[in-house]
Amino acid sequence: MFFVSVGFSTLPAQDYTQKYRPQFHFSPASGWIGDPTGAIRFQDTYRLFWWGQATSEDLVFWEDKGWAMTGDNGTFDYYTGSVVVDVNNRSGFGTAMDTAMVAIYTMNNRITGFQSQGISTSLDYEQFQYYSGNPVIPSNSTDFRDPQVFWDVQTERWIMVITRPLDRAIEVYASDDLISWTYLSKFEREGAQKEVWEVPDLFQLPLDGDPSNMKWVMTCGMGPNRTQYWVGDFDGTTFTMDEVADGYINHGEGIGEVLFEDFENGYNGWTATGNAFGANPAPGALGNQGRVLGFLGDFLANTYQNGDFATGMLTSPDFQINHSFINFLISGGNFAGNTEIRLIVDGQTARAAQGNNSEILFWESWDVSEFLGATAKLQIVDNAIWGWGHILVDNIYFSNTSMGTKVEHAYWADWAPDFYAAKSFKDYDNAEDRVVWLGWMNNWRYANNIPTTWGASTGHSVPRSLSLVSSSTQGYKLVQQPIEELKKLREDSVVVGSGIIENTLPLNQFEPSRNTYEMIVTFDVQAGSGQDFGLNLCVKGNKKLVLGYNEKTSELYLNRVNASDVFIANFNSESRAPVIPKVPQITFHIFIDQLSAEVFVNDGEYVFTSLIFPAEDALGIELFSKNAPVSMSSLRAWQLASIWGVLPTGSTPVRPASNDAVLFPNPVRQGETLWLEQFSEGGVAWDFIIFTADGKLAFRQNNVNSNGIPIDLPPGFYLVALRSEKETIVVKLTVLDR
Repeated sequence: MFFVSVGFSTLPAQDYTQKYRPQFHFSPASGWIGDPTGAIRFQDTYRLFWWGQATSEDLVFWEDKGWAMTGDNGTFDYYTGSVVVDVNNRSGFGTAMDTAMVAIYTMNNRITGFQSQGISTSLDYEQFQYYSGNPVIPSNSTDFRDPQVFWDVQTERWIMVITRPLDRAIEVYASDDLISWTYLSKFEREGAQKEVWEVPDLFQLPLDGDPSNMKWVMTCGMGPNRTQYWVGDFDGTTFTMDEVADGYINHGEGIGEVLFEDFENGYNGWTATGNAFGANPAPGALGNQGRVLGFLGDFLANTYQNGDFATGMLTSPDFQINHSFINFLISGGNFAGNTEIRLIVDGQTARAAQGNNSEILFWESWDVSEFLGATAKLQIVDNAIWGWGHILVDNIYFSNTSMGTKVEHAYWADWAPDFYAAKSFKDYDNAEDRVVWLGWMNNWRYANNIPTTWGASTGHSVPRSLSLVSSSTQGYKLVQQPIEELKKLREDSVVVGSGIIENTLPLNQFEPSRNTYEMIVTFDVQAGSGQDFGLNLCVKGNKKLVLGYNEKTSELYLNRVNASDVFIANFNSESRAPVIPKVPQITFHIFIDQLSAEVFVNDGEYVFTSLIFPAEDALGIELFSKNAPVSMSSLRAWQLASIWGVLPTGSTPVRPASNDAVLFPNPVRQGETLWLEQFSEGGVAWDFIIFTADGKLAFRQNNVNSNGIPIDLPPGFYLVALRSEKETIVVKLTVLDR
């Protein structure tokens, strides 16, 4: 496996040792990397564009090929798109000898900002030539971007999904030749809509692993930093959510333990005073109110019945508190005491929550465990007569699980801040029995201010295998797991036996030499214990990334408020995910790579992807449990090798337990000595032959035993043939610049 970082004239010399540089995630040699674009597999090679290009044999080791696009007229910027392989030459760009690759992208006009769709073609798969007939889909809109194109077997034509971001819509187009496109349909305004929709995708997955029950999954990025999805059917023209997905997204089916009120049957025993509520709940927005989003069903409590000048109170019937949490959707004015929902216990306000000065409802939660057994009531209050002087409330649940995520109701692919614009690899070899995707590991809130020196860049997430499973609580769940190929980066494993964790305990058994490691830890959860347990990662003094599970709230959390060693505006945050129902075990599968953390919980049912930027010597790891001890049933950890060949400062490589001859170091720098490591008894003599990537002889020395060989070859990728009397071993070698 290999990565050629500097070996071609189009790329600057790089050593990949910069502070924060990811060591097992792909990042470009220099400059900006944005959304994954044109993720494909063809001729046993994975290709990833942004519109630079990188290639890989295994989705782990990458070769940076530099900028791919040429020949344009300089009037536009290349925005996100996709790449297809025109195997049947429907476009006519191929030849009798060469199959054409076609890139489809958004042309963002530098003067007008109009976004049209263009194409470029390639026969060598290195450089793409601009099509003189562009744009293939003209537009005078500034809001029309990110085409994802794939071959639809059922209709035998090319299908494009593309967003109208401000409309919160994904349009579908079709083409026979990749040049002439026909509008087919629109999927819009479902799920989360607070932010713009970008970078869509559409692919199939078998439900619960059953290939006879395939489901279509539509995805899109919701700026600035989230990825949502929908499940349903695509008939070649229109994507439609199925009944199960619609039930969850639009009606909240499966949520919570006890639905107290959803306002679908009038006020249902609630008492209204004043003129803010009207005779019945609202069917969404009222009068000149802006569009109300995020409520479930057809109705909600909305005090804009007579505009912001209306006031009033809506009081529920009395009820007994028998659950630890009250969850609800809320929005509207953010005025404590004036626009809020209140919990009244013994005549006093025990809890209160306000909106966020928007018309988009989000999940909020109260911990009411201290009032278990008490009689209470709810009041929805509007005492405000100024701008945002109204409140919106819907779907109130009594539960033993907190749902206070403070985000909209939707199917979310990732619960942390830095997984965006995910794209699936389209397989033109028809060799994959899996769907793999990866996402942009960044966030538009701070993407232009991150502290990297090789460019405004972080890289992409690790590639993830996808599956779709049935869920008793939300109908479907998109499960993500790190691809198996990543295991080849593991060095010697460290296994820690089971034990009881109480308070905070340093993990002295595993001390990584840098923050490039993988860890799998399983804890036993004791119901009703109030345990709050997990790991402190990247610890140095009071700096740490906190990963945990709170048994009382049944929430997973990742807190990076005190993780970074530099200040980044809008960066500090804590992410939470509700786990329903409570589970007997929590397993954290953790990947730490210099500037990032990716956590796959319970085989990928929940995923957290977060940038962290810890100090280089913030290498400590701690186990902790608060409120009650927790049993750790297993822990296994591995230092992970660098795909660039970079060694930790002051370290020496772990020599493989093998009887083969191997080369060290690999990659090797110009002027360094390349050594042949021997593990065979008696010392075998080898003929040492180096070939260039195109098969030309570059170096030969016979009868090499254990002598070093000075390397004076141009930077690049080579094949080394090691020949003895008994065998021949072929090794891939990377030569780096001095």
